[in-house]
Amino acid sequence: MANPPIIGPLQLIYFWFKNRSRRKMIGNWATSKGLQFAPDAKTFSPPENRHANEDASHFAKHSDRAQRIFSRMLGLSKIQASFPQFAANRFRGDWQVDKNICWGEFGGKTVVVWDTVLYDLDLQNDDWTEGMYTSILVLTDIPIHRTLIAPNKLFKRLSSFGIEEGRGTFSMSTVKFELEAFNKAYRVRGRDRKWTFDIIDQEMIDWLMKNQGHTIELAAGGSMISTWLTLTPDQIDQQLEFATKFLDHIPEDLQHASQEKNS
Repeated sequence: MANPPIIGPLQLIYFWFKNRSRRKMIGNWATSKGLQFAPDAKTFSPPENRHANEDASHFAKHSDRAQRIFSRMLGLSKIQASFPQFAANRFRGDWQVDKNICWGEFGGKTVVVWDTVLYDLDLQNDDWTEGMYTSILVLTDIPIHRTLIAPNKLFKRLSSFGIEEGRGTFSMSTVKFELEAFNKAYRVRGRDRKWTFDIIDQEMIDWLMKNQGHTIELAAGGSMISTWLTLTPDQIDQQLEFATKFLDHIPEDLQHASQEKNS
């Protein structure tokens, strides 16, 4: 069982100065986009998740109370624990804390953008290391099956390693398409091969080929981009636009089928 990180006074001071400018920068960015902002998870309640039972890591099979206890004991990101259908970086580090949380409406969809501060603990030596990465969650009512789309280049595929590291991909198979240039540009893994072929039609392929360099995870309820990096506001703009427009490019017949089902 992981314990909270042991942090000394000098480390606290260093961490405070390091993140103060980041908090101000992301807060200003959120304001410019008309989003709400919270410096940490104390004043933030994640949006309702109607798909928590579709768990990528078999976490949601436990009761709500057990999940809360496990989240505290294991130091999981509050936001990622609230959306267990997404596997990206969910268990990265020994302890996670959500920071710089932005949420609201963007592109007609509910979005959440946040930083996760992670700690790797060395309890034997009473030491720790700290890192941070940015995640973007876009929610939708379109029926979605678990799918991972990543640039098919070694360096870029490292960004999806946190997803493929035995978390949610055992039931997914590699999907190849007729266009060899697309297969060289992207690696696609999906739980439902037919659905994956349906959403990645020729129009989607053309759009993805023009917007390369992004790793996106799809699961019931929406899409998530979770990098291994701390993104700048400009990079967040690019990733957020990609994540929202990807959902817009899902073929209209699938979107209309969703609307008819919910009407």
